[in-house]
Amino acid sequence: MTLALFSGIISCTGQKEESDDKFRKGWELVWEDDFNKGLNENEWSKILKGEQFMNRYASTHDALYLSQDGNLVLRALPNSVPNDKMPFLTGGITREGMKSGKVSRIEVRVRVNPAEGATHYLSLLPVDQSKNNISIDFMEHYGMDEFVYQSVTSEYTTTLGLAENPPSSSLIGVNPVEYRIYGVEKYPDSLVFFMDDMRTRKYPRVLTDLSGQFPFDEQDFDLFLGIRLNKDADPEQLPADMLIDWVRVYEPKVDEEE
Repeated sequence: MTLALFSGIISCTGQKEESDDKFRKGWELVWEDDFNKGLNENEWSKILKGEQFMNRYASTHDALYLSQDGNLVLRALPNSVPNDKMPFLTGGITREGMKSGKVSRIEVRVRVNPAEGATHYLSLLPVDQSKNNISIDFMEHYGMDEFVYQSVTSEYTTTLGLAENPPSSSLIGVNPVEYRIYGVEKYPDSLVFFMDDMRTRKYPRVLTDLSGQFPFDEQDFDLFLGIRLNKDADPEQLPADMLIDWVRVYEPKVDEEE
């Protein structure tokens, strides 16, 4: 594999041979779901319809949650449900993500079937939904783009308009229809992002008197995986799919005393 890094844009050529090593150096695997038996609704909740962009067309309809070759397939479809006025239906799942004050790592192995107007996302949002404009997006793929975004959002980056100090978003050149492993690590002073075991970027806590620059270690986050659609998406371009192979959560390994 060859890599070229220019102004925060990472371009990848060639295909990385997948590693199925669950035992990351320095990390202990504490939870995983390989979806071999489909969606376990004791572990995950389907995302419900709401006012946010990500769940505007969210539905619990079974046709949006498929089991295929050991993958959970989330779908975005034109709505064919009688007497339902929503133009589209989108699938998404959520569960507990990262705890406040704890160092942790999340990885998701995933690929997408893209469509114009569809956005695939792997995100962490605060459990307290009154905390507006806070998110950790460790994969967002738009339409037919041949790259994905990894970014953070906070009051500091939005209300105060300081998204470049430090840079809050970056692009990764990637073929999203191939399986990739996207990950993020949370520390008290930084977030570190990964793709296929390659460190792609770091978002640090910086010294500032301005509020909300690094709220990410101060509250619990839930993990959200799914698809959202623009209101002007073309139904002829659908379906769009997200195929999730597995999700893994790690904590720092504690050396056993001899």
